[in-house]
Amino acid sequence: MLARIAYLFVGLNLLVAIATVVGSGLLFSGVPNLPPLNYDRLSRTLGILCTLFGIGASLFHMAHTQGWRATLWLLSICTVLAGAVELIGILTGFPFGPYEYTDRLGPKFLGHLPYIIPPSWFMMLYPALHISFMLQLPRWAVPFSAAALLTLWDVAMDAAVSTSRVNPGTAAFVYWLWDVDGAFYGMPLQNWLGWFATGLLLSWVYLKVVPEWRPSHALTPLVIWLIQGATMAGLAFWIKRPLATLIWSVGALVVVRLALVKRRETSTASVGGTTA
Repeated sequence: MLARIAYLFVGLNLLVAIATVVGSGLLFSGVPNLPPLNYDRLSRTLGILCTLFGIGASLFHMAHTQGWRATLWLLSICTVLAGAVELIGILTGFPFGPYEYTDRLGPKFLGHLPYIIPPSWFMMLYPALHISFMLQLPRWAVPFSAAALLTLWDVAMDAAVSTSRVNPGTAAFVYWLWDVDGAFYGMPLQNWLGWFATGLLLSWVYLKVVPEWRPSHALTPLVIWLIQGATMAGLAFWIKRPLATLIWSVGALVVVRLALVKRRETSTASVGGTTA
């Protein structure tokens, strides 16, 4: 039952992702005679739905593979700890660099942090942890791998939905603004270090609190990670930020290849584990 609900959310997430990328392609490539819609509002709605459906997919699939106790622990750690890091980052500029959220992601906690942001860390950390365990890395390396997978997602995401307030460039629908003109499409490179460190912290804390991880060969978390990443990579491409698209695409191909090879090896060696 939990797996079926997760599949429903994955399907909805995929539909929203396709609509987002295809619609953005039509809009930004200058196709004439598009319907007279409020594209700013449509983009805002699709962005929020893409995140909510992704959270739902990760929530129910992790409950399916790891149980509700582990799932709620990870969700709580991400919501509280990642939320605290984000709020500190907004107020001080550390560890991500100086930035602030626009109003495109809805209401904000204390007027600074959109409520949807902290659970979005959970949305991607579950797939990142799952993929890392699929690769059968040494346990000490799992937090580093998960942090790297989170950071790779951000390579595409920051290029797609953020820009510098100083030099907006080709930005279109902006979800947060940098107060510096950073080296990567307005983003300061410090941001990637902040993402990696935060992902490492979240993973380490979670695995200390819930040390057991049930073996699973499931591909659904990989699909969730790919949908979210491909959406951002597609948007980055349409707003003429191709380097982000290229970096994410090459990284994603490597991740998929390694995950599928390891899954084939472990499936051949054992019939145990969740396969949904």
